[in-house]
Amino acid sequence: MTFRRLFICAYLAINYLSSCTENTEELTPGISLELAEYRNSVISDVVYDLNFNLPEDPDVAINAELKLSFTLSSTDRDLVLDFNAGDELVQEVQDENGPVPFSVQNEHLVIKREALASHNHFYIKFIAGDRSLNRKENFLYSLFVPAKASSCFPVFDQPDIKAKYRLTLQVPAAWSAISNGPSHVSDSSSNRKKITFQETLPISSYLFAFAAGEFQAITKEINGRELTMYHRETDQDRVERNSGAIFDWHIKSLEWLEEYTGIPYPFGKFHFVLLPSFQFGGMEHPGAIFYKSSSLFLDESHTLTEELRRARLIAHETAHMWFGDLVTMKWFDDVWLKEVFANFMAAKIVQPNYPQINHDLQFIMSHYPGAYAVDRTQGSHPIQQPLDNLKAAGSLYGAIIYQKAPIVMRMLEDNMGEQAFQTGIRTYLEKYQFANASWDDLIGILSQNTDYKLDRWNNHWVKSPEMPHIRYNMRQKRDTINKFDLFTYRKDEQSNIWWPQKLELLLGWADSAHHIEVNKTSRRLNVAEGIGLPFPEYVFTNSDGAGYGYFSMKSASIEYYLENIHEETDEVIRGAVWMSLYENMLYGKVDPERFAMALMNNIVTEQEPLIVSYLMDVLKQTFWIYLNDNQRDMIIPRLEGVLLNRLLSTENDNLRTTYFRALTTFTFTAKGTQLLHSIYLDKMEIPDLLFSENDKIKLAYELAVREVEGCQRLMEDRFQKIENPDRRDRMRFVMQALSADEQDRDTFFNSLKDVVNRSNEEWVLEALYYLHHPLRTSESAKYIKESLELLEEIAETGDIFFPKRWLDRTLENHQSEEAEDAVRQFLYDHNKYRSDLKNKLLQSSDHLFRSENVRQSWGELKRKESLEDDKGE
Repeated sequence: MTFRRLFICAYLAINYLSSCTENTEELTPGISLELAEYRNSVISDVVYDLNFNLPEDPDVAINAELKLSFTLSSTDRDLVLDFNAGDELVQEVQDENGPVPFSVQNEHLVIKREALASHNHFYIKFIAGDRSLNRKENFLYSLFVPAKASSCFPVFDQPDIKAKYRLTLQVPAAWSAISNGPSHVSDSSSNRKKITFQETLPISSYLFAFAAGEFQAITKEINGRELTMYHRETDQDRVERNSGAIFDWHIKSLEWLEEYTGIPYPFGKFHFVLLPSFQFGGMEHPGAIFYKSSSLFLDESHTLTEELRRARLIAHETAHMWFGDLVTMKWFDDVWLKEVFANFMAAKIVQPNYPQINHDLQFIMSHYPGAYAVDRTQGSHPIQQPLDNLKAAGSLYGAIIYQKAPIVMRMLEDNMGEQAFQTGIRTYLEKYQFANASWDDLIGILSQNTDYKLDRWNNHWVKSPEMPHIRYNMRQKRDTINKFDLFTYRKDEQSNIWWPQKLELLLGWADSAHHIEVNKTSRRLNVAEGIGLPFPEYVFTNSDGAGYGYFSMKSASIEYYLENIHEETDEVIRGAVWMSLYENMLYGKVDPERFAMALMNNIVTEQEPLIVSYLMDVLKQTFWIYLNDNQRDMIIPRLEGVLLNRLLSTENDNLRTTYFRALTTFTFTAKGTQLLHSIYLDKMEIPDLLFSENDKIKLAYELAVREVEGCQRLMEDRFQKIENPDRRDRMRFVMQALSADEQDRDTFFNSLKDVVNRSNEEWVLEALYYLHHPLRTSESAKYIKESLELLEEIAETGDIFFPKRWLDRTLENHQSEEAEDAVRQFLYDHNKYRSDLKNKLLQSSDHLFRSENVRQSWGELKRKESLEDDKGE
């Protein structure tokens, strides 16, 4: 071989290896930030023309075709599409000239650069992936958030490549179909029909959606708008009882948002679909919002809190049409941005329509407990989280996004002023409509409308983890205050991080109270307005409830409120104090038994449903986790009596339902269980208590877990009375976790190791609750280790909320050393565990690590309080 030929061969080999290396770096599983940024820089004008042939049998493969059109500004690299359904499912790729070479590797479909041009049209035949197509008996629906469209069809599955979608579905003749655009039916026969949907406006891949199956449709025209609701509910009374409110709230939300944003509803068609056992409360696909059916079709026995929750959910999903759909985040590290605006706007929309509700209290009770439940743990994280690969995008979702971020946004609006804030939001939506924008883009716009130091606020509240710990140091001289300092610090007290916020302080005496407003812009603040006032008998440093953090209370204040909180007439103060007392208990400053008794005493006197609901929640946590067996045995007879008395005596329909549900939660004495059995059998009537079918089912479950005589037959009888096929299927599944035979429960748990048996996540979560019911934790602790071993697979195969909910349902009722040891051993064995899932585990297991300390050492921590006063900075 000549030198020249050797040189040419070497040159070609080097270039080949270079091109392989270039693309190998991109072709990691998932969608790396580097790949996404490159594609966004060169790809534009994308149109997906999709055709799915949907069989009636959910086990039969779905044949599909895609015509993909797009423009490329550079053809220097191979084209990388995302497709993680399976390497063998792509059957053919062609352009206008015939077949083109392709490969499927590391969850990507790769088309060689030689086949690329400035303007491209590719035709791809493939088998659709099942993972994000929730296929049930007689219906299916897609769910592509956060980056799961690529588990169904080849796509550029990143939010900043917006595209137009054309869809054709071939379905059984009896089926309906819904997607983002308006539809047209053609080629109909006795067995099959073709439904074609018009091209959408530019949307991100996670917002493309379709559902098909046996649905009923209700169309209404209200104020010149046509809305259509699709559902599978067989109880027509249930449909008629709820449909008016459902349509009404969509119209109210649309009209309010158009007025606030100055932009008409941007997507034309407005349809929504109610799906049984949908994974989320709702999902904001433009033109085709999906909802969990039970979130909108409320039981006849629903509470005012549930009614308000429905209104907020509808307003939330409707707000997404502007915040998330019209303007979309560039990358999923800013997914919180669309969620915070949807929550924030929903609160504004709903508030005027419920004048009987204290909305400041409602905001506090809806957001703060959930946010604190994460921020107090070792798994705390910032609102804005880093994300290197969209494969992990699902782990970003959680209480910090949905509960803490709206609190922070309300702070921002308060500091800027409502008008300046609204002006900035309108500018943002107008500038980036049908495009993408980041949080920093928004901050840049808002900064132009205010003198407030947004950068400092942003760094502390959005980009830093955890929450502030606030304590005060007060000294007296001749019965007056001569020193009053307010400190903000991180829980380790070593960090320079602090959180600027406005606070309202309450100083109280036997016959009066004084409020002081402060704007805390430093770690240490001298409260000059307090100097010279009489030394208070009690102090609370968050009396308007708007401050966020752990507000450390002194023993005198704790004792005062435990004894006298029922005398406080301001509902917001009562709610905020209860929240703070609970947090102080978790930090070891309140005796759990003393706290439980105070909760029980105040259930008798409290009339505000929002506070009663919160008291029940924290009583449940305190009772089952922070009390020992002896303490529970001492309290439960009285608690059962209190709840029954309130159930029989209250005239408030919402409270009546709340008390009954609490009674079924706490009751476990023989006498109390017999009472529940009598209620179930209609041998004891509770005046004015409405029993829905779901209430009967849940009571049957609670009797089964208490192993009343004949409980299995009782459940079977209840099952036979259910007419709705979706509810029948759900009960059949859940009953497996309620068997009186422990071996049967073992078999059921082992079945969950197969991903097929976890496909209906709502059913799994309900079954897990009863498998790990507080009365069965001694028998179910053995499942914890294997449940944790499944977590990575669950994150890979499940939807975005499933990993955290799986952990919660597994761990939430356990308090034993065996359970704690199982978690600690898992963390030790997996010391390099992926950080996002480790954080979720630390959040869900926080009570296990905390409970023994709370139960045993609160007195010791209390004695250290005097040392805390002298700490200073």
